[in-house]
Amino acid sequence: MAKQQHGSKRMQSSIPTKAHWASPDASHWYRWRGYTVRWLIFGGIVGMFQPIVDDIDHYWLQKLYQGLFGLLFGAVCAVVFTLAENKLNGPRDKWKTWLLVISTWLVVKLVFVSVMAATGGSQNY
Repeated sequence: MAKQQHGSKRMQSSIPTKAHWASPDASHWYRWRGYTVRWLIFGGIVGMFQPIVDDIDHYWLQKLYQGLFGLLFGAVCAVVFTLAENKLNGPRDKWKTWLLVISTWLVVKLVFVSVMAATGGSQNY
């Protein structure tokens, strides 16, 4: 009888389990504000550090365009990353997050460069 009582009690695992970061009922836009701020800062800074190679007379106007274009790039990256992170990385594994960050940057950059090449966008300002 003592064995039955002792056997029915289960020992709790000594290995801590990581809590699921995203709640199961989280939407596709879960944590979009934080992701958007980070991507906008990244896009704006990277856009401003691009070199100016011609038309030096309009240096600050070109810097303004580069910054605004960087913010647009960051906004598109934020949308793509937020949807991908919430859809593909529910448990928020670090390696998956970094893979999604790099993939997002590459895909959005490829789309932006392709559109600029097709429209001649780099020659418009």
